[in-house]
Amino acid sequence: MLRIRKTLLVLLLVSLFAIFSFGDALKFLPQNYSMLVYVPDLPKLYDSFKSLPIGQTLLLDTGVGLESLVSSVLEQQLLSMKYTMSDFDLFTKEMLIATDSNGNVSVVLGPVKSTTKVKNVLQGLLAEDTMKQIQFMENYFIFSNTKVGGGKTPAALQANLKGNLGVTYTNISDGKIAFEGYGYLRVENNALTFYEKMDAKTNDAKTALKSLQNAKPIDILGDKNVGGDVLVFVNRDIPEALQKATIGALFSALNITDVNTSGKMYTSMDIGSAIVDLMNTGTQSTTNTTTQQAIPSISSYSVAFGSGLKMPTEVKKYVTIGGERYGVLDTGNGITSYILIKSDRMITYTVDPSKYKAGDKAFFTSNYNSKYFAGILFNFEPLIYNLVGKKVKSSATFFGSVEGDSIIMRGSVK
Repeated sequence: MLRIRKTLLVLLLVSLFAIFSFGDALKFLPQNYSMLVYVPDLPKLYDSFKSLPIGQTLLLDTGVGLESLVSSVLEQQLLSMKYTMSDFDLFTKEMLIATDSNGNVSVVLGPVKSTTKVKNVLQGLLAEDTMKQIQFMENYFIFSNTKVGGGKTPAALQANLKGNLGVTYTNISDGKIAFEGYGYLRVENNALTFYEKMDAKTNDAKTALKSLQNAKPIDILGDKNVGGDVLVFVNRDIPEALQKATIGALFSALNITDVNTSGKMYTSMDIGSAIVDLMNTGTQSTTNTTTQQAIPSISSYSVAFGSGLKMPTEVKKYVTIGGERYGVLDTGNGITSYILIKSDRMITYTVDPSKYKAGDKAFFTSNYNSKYFAGILFNFEPLIYNLVGKKVKSSATFFGSVEGDSIIMRGSVK
């Protein structure tokens, strides 16, 4: 009887460990990572979002129908290769996103059943330069421009994951300045929410937070070129350690190097019209489904502040527009950036500056608050109205603020 009880106890412990333990994606954490987002069950996160009013509006055919659009494009690619949807199981398990102190970004997905099939599909969908940063290790998809593996899993990550759809962790250290904290992803109040608290771990970090909180923010909304449905901003100088892990990661993702910024920056863009163009393109038939289609141009305007700024080394072509000399950077898939260097800032357009027209900024005005030192605002209402003719108030917001000796990050998709 005692042996049977011990066996049952072992089975119970194994079962509990299986429920609350992590997968293998975390073994690919870079050694010097600063921030991570870990989702143990991507389908569960997706289904939770899909059950929300905003998820139904954006994804289902009764609304925008983004799910059908993506499935249609993917199925065409799979059909041309004689594959089925089950052969492309990239998003059916875990997801790990990590950035390091230099702004390098790593994305881990999987595991997948057949790395060969998934790689073949991706080669038909992604640009060659992007594929060069993709590798498969132990059946996991890894997108990274730095070495992965060797990073230690945070001690309290498992405890913070319990009851949540995902967990985040930040550990930023640069000399005498250090921040550390955990966060979560969950569904509450009919929205997908994010929250993270990063505590200052040193006196220098606490002093840096006071300076950050008291610094005068730049007047972003006063710029006549700001408008549209997306705004990304950092409105004051931030500690260098935070800057590398956030702004550095953003520039790395945009493939812009050799840029020495002070931290202050903002980008506004019109995503809605580009998605409408993409959907119209996706519904058109083609005789060669393996041919990569150009991504519709997104009209955007960006400003990054700094001193001693130089044109990115990738720029090889220049044009003069309105008496100003712009560097022209072709980032692939038909996307072109026009870059202007001033004494204290770098200005970038993704359309000809002479043809750029700022969108409406009412959404930004009603949601922006200078107490936030950084944020992202995405207004879904124009997109939904253009696609289905319905006025639905829907948005995604993400803000960072200083509260005492901590940085609080809050996000919501509703």
